[in-house]
Amino acid sequence: MRILDRYITKNLIGAYLFILLVFIGLYLIIDITSTLSDIIQSKPPAKILLEYYLNSLPIILITVSPFALLIGTLYAFGELNKNNEIISLRSCGLSITKIATPAIIISLIVSTALFFLQEKVLISSQKKVEDIKSEFIKKKVNLDQKREVAFTSGNLIIFSQIYSPKEKTLFNVLIFQEDENQKIIKQIACNTISYEYGKWKARGIIEYKFDETGKIADNANSIAEMDLPLKEKPKDLLLKKSSLSKYSTLYNARKRINSLKQIGESKRLTKSIVDYHCKIVEPFTSLFLIIGVLPLALEIKKRKAALSTLGIGFVLALAYFAIFSFSIALGKSGIFIPVLSVWLAPIFFLTVGITGLFLLK
Repeated sequence: MRILDRYITKNLIGAYLFILLVFIGLYLIIDITSTLSDIIQSKPPAKILLEYYLNSLPIILITVSPFALLIGTLYAFGELNKNNEIISLRSCGLSITKIATPAIIISLIVSTALFFLQEKVLISSQKKVEDIKSEFIKKKVNLDQKREVAFTSGNLIIFSQIYSPKEKTLFNVLIFQEDENQKIIKQIACNTISYEYGKWKARGIIEYKFDETGKIADNANSIAEMDLPLKEKPKDLLLKKSSLSKYSTLYNARKRINSLKQIGESKRLTKSIVDYHCKIVEPFTSLFLIIGVLPLALEIKKRKAALSTLGIGFVLALAYFAIFSFSIALGKSGIFIPVLSVWLAPIFFLTVGITGLFLLK
């Protein structure tokens, strides 16, 4: 790495880490303030509180990193611009793309790290956060509130129209059993599934088996009751409808899409496809934002214009998330193509950024 590349990289990383720490601090302060009354009432041990906030770090990093990197990049290049260092670098023969390369590499590294957190760490850390919340911080759970749940347990995919936490019972349940190739081999419809004596017991069962072509192999098999090997406990199902469900891995999301394709659930399939691509796009938000604002950050301006660059950067970031949220809503409602609805904002920002970099040459 050349001296100039190291110099730019050092400024970018320093600005990013400083703003990231500020954002993490603000996030923690806001969270502590919002849960302070619950903490005072429940008086959890200090060790539990520490574990709670340590496990909250992955979701905090995924949430604030794109903004921290965006502001850090705009600030770092703004300082170079203010000190006329961009002009000096250009006069030394460095092209705009050469100057922008460290920022792109850093944003790619950050995005890859966030993707790793999402796939390998987030689901387990959020599970611990929710467990601590329910057991030590927010102990009161509304057991009278009935809800719809959908979840996977081993090779079973379960859809229930109603889950009653108070009765520990699932009503009107549809279960799909998969083989090792994620192909549905059995469909089980149950009137109820209740948690009794540490086991889930299904009643009013109608069972269908599928052949290799995906068609029903023989006549339905009626069973009065049977035990189901579900690993989840009743309290775990309370989290299935919470924000925890959206933190599943790409593997599980893809598995659900394949199952919904086989059973022809078009409405759920559309939403699942959108969610799947969101899991790909969201960790790389930092990369899309940085490429989108680099032409603005590297444009040679007067010193007094440095703050305006930062302000316009914020506006562009808000525009990105506005386009992203709006297009996703259209995709989930079926108005827009599901895959394109997720990639619309990233493609737009990549196009604007790359075009802008070439125009600055």
